[in-house]
Amino acid sequence: MRLATLTICTILLSINIYPQRNESPRREITVAAERVDVLKTDGFKIDFPSRPTRTVSTIDTAFGKTNMVNYQLATNLVYYGVTFIDFPTVISDKAEIDLRFDGVKAALLKNAESRLISETEIFFGDNPGREYVIEDKLTTATIRGLFIKQRFFQLTVVTKGKLSRATQRLRDFNHKTVEKFINSFSVTELPTPKTTAVELPKDFGIKIDGSLFTSDFFRFSVRLPENWNIVKEEQADLIKDLSVQDTEDSTEKLRKSLDLSLNNTEILLFMTKSNLETSAANNAVFAIAAEKVSFPNFLPLRIAENYLKTFLDNGEKILKTPSSIKLGGADFVWVETENVEKKFKQRLYVANRKGIAFQLLLNYRNDVELKIMLDCLQTIRFSEDKLEK
Repeated sequence: MRLATLTICTILLSINIYPQRNESPRREITVAAERVDVLKTDGFKIDFPSRPTRTVSTIDTAFGKTNMVNYQLATNLVYYGVTFIDFPTVISDKAEIDLRFDGVKAALLKNAESRLISETEIFFGDNPGREYVIEDKLTTATIRGLFIKQRFFQLTVVTKGKLSRATQRLRDFNHKTVEKFINSFSVTELPTPKTTAVELPKDFGIKIDGSLFTSDFFRFSVRLPENWNIVKEEQADLIKDLSVQDTEDSTEKLRKSLDLSLNNTEILLFMTKSNLETSAANNAVFAIAAEKVSFPNFLPLRIAENYLKTFLDNGEKILKTPSSIKLGGADFVWVETENVEKKFKQRLYVANRKGIAFQLLLNYRNDVELKIMLDCLQTIRFSEDKLEK
């Protein structure tokens, strides 16, 4: 029966931005109603065999605390469940939706005794969904997930016995039970999304005057490392392409996550200590980037946590877990990792600025290079007043 809670929790947690964490968050029942019919205010209809129990849980997500509503009914033969949560925005990016469903499948199969019988891509009208049939030693679960506007619904039917070893009579019962319940589902009225995702602007108002970098859009300024090289836009694009190529031998989850992240990211500045065209040195890098995220009220802490869980390859290790820091009066969260094989370390700083993930990236080989970039971070300002030239 824990499948219902596990799946919905997995689809919530995520980088940034995208749900990748496989563990379930702490579940606290805050409202426990008596056995009631589906409330009209919950915006859907479905035919339970008898009155279900409605509970409301508070869970932590990438965009803060939210409610998870769960209707469930357990009979002697079958468990029925409907669970839903509301995201702050409508999730329409197919690549992101696919990643979330990949997370659902991974969570469902985390138990060594669980086996995937089938996975089917479905649509509820124009709304995307997946249907999974999974069995363990004692039961068979059919789970249908649907993204409808900003709401994620999960419909669950768990029957006794393993489908792969069931008699035809049991198979017919399973099929009839599942179809009757799941196909009775309909949406009546959903609440209006609280907000919308913030699109990246066409012009960040970037200016570089000597060693002074400014962005009018972010009201941001910073002094750059002296005598370092600013990488041209076309070279920065090539580096992005190479980053994707470097993950070809990595997990499918990492490849998809990186591809989605890069497609939503604009590199505002990319500097290297050595000239890329004339030097073969393993370069130190100072970069500034802006990334569109699903939820403008995202928590930088969740992005940092998800970065460590999703974007590290096998040769990388964590040196610093997510920690808070103020830079130029703004709240950042930062992490540090090391690529032992390639002999460099990396720091990522992320802040929520105007609903966009504002990121600083520091790649370095030694303490001297790190100090140069940390000195630059101390000159950061977020205000109307720019630094003097």
